[in-house]
Amino acid sequence: MKKIFNKTSVVVCCAISSLLVGNTVLAVDPDQPPEGSVYIEDIVYGGTGCPQDSVGISIATNGLNFGVSFDQYIAGIGDGFSRADQRKSCDLRVNLKVPAGYAYTVVDLTYRGYAEMDRGIFASMSSTYHFQGEALEAGFVKNMRGPIEKDFTYTDSLDLESFVWSSCGATAPLVLQTRMKLKKARFTPPESGGTIGVDSVEGKLTHEYGLLWKKCEA
Repeated sequence: MKKIFNKTSVVVCCAISSLLVGNTVLAVDPDQPPEGSVYIEDIVYGGTGCPQDSVGISIATNGLNFGVSFDQYIAGIGDGFSRADQRKSCDLRVNLKVPAGYAYTVVDLTYRGYAEMDRGIFASMSSTYHFQGEALEAGFVKNMRGPIEKDFTYTDSLDLESFVWSSCGATAPLVLQTRMKLKKARFTPPESGGTIGVDSVEGKLTHEYGLLWKKCEA
């Protein structure tokens, strides 16, 4: 597993809601955490889609979202690709510095990358998350089918009922499990193939996670 230390700051969005957990009420506050108070302390990653020194992370200074970029996250099927190339994965453990009195959840995910697939080729991208030590998890899935040849941007959002919240002060790391896979439909010509992953402009596959914050009230 590769570890990155990064003190760059993060970004936030807010709504009005409340949640009772034990004797603590978590109330969504229109005021986000103080500027610069949320940042990534470090990230540890590993998997077939993210070899050493191939992952970067960036955060906005106000806490709304953070982005993870992959330089070598590519799945392929067809001539020149092995069976192992059809499935790629990368697991990440993100340590967010969160100020006391705040909790957060991941509410949406934007994928940016490139897909080139013949007719009869299907692709799936997924990302699940949970907080280390907790059983509850939530996730996103995007499916595509050929023929397609383009850079793409797709956004997937969670319903309110699917939110998984951190504890107040969020001391447990955020664990992200990402997957990409390709497969052929039955009767697809053997010469058909495809790839999905890094885009054609910046040479990166990017996941941007939107965050929602709550103030914790005793």
